[in-house]
Amino acid sequence: MPTAAAIVLADATPSNHTFSPLKVTVESSLLVSREGTTSAGNPTLIIGLSQAHVNRATNKVSVRLNQPIEQTVDGVVSVRSTPRFEGVFTLPDDMTEAERTDFAALVESAVSDSVVQGYVTALDPMY
Repeated sequence: MPTAAAIVLADATPSNHTFSPLKVTVESSLLVSREGTTSAGNPTLIIGLSQAHVNRATNKVSVRLNQPIEQTVDGVVSVRSTPRFEGVFTLPDDMTEAERTDFAALVESAVSDSVVQGYVTALDPMY
């Protein structure tokens, strides 16, 4: 198990956003990027793990990313809206590490694909 440490994510600018551990448990780790003007404006990254057990032969890894968008009205800062990503990997317990590595790369490729990006950035679906 890796030691809790900051995770740096890049956006399209590219600007780096550093998410530092705030709460770390085996089941869920909460990381926060202290870039908001208010605490409600701080982006969060939550990584969870629910391991396979007798009644469920799959491991579930969840990733949630929230990036609040702040606005200032009459000198008061508030969160205008919050885009969110929620993804869950359901991984059969009999997968090898190499198979999980391949699958993670496939998901990364899918999320980076220009068609998928068109859905996200331009709200432009296939037809």
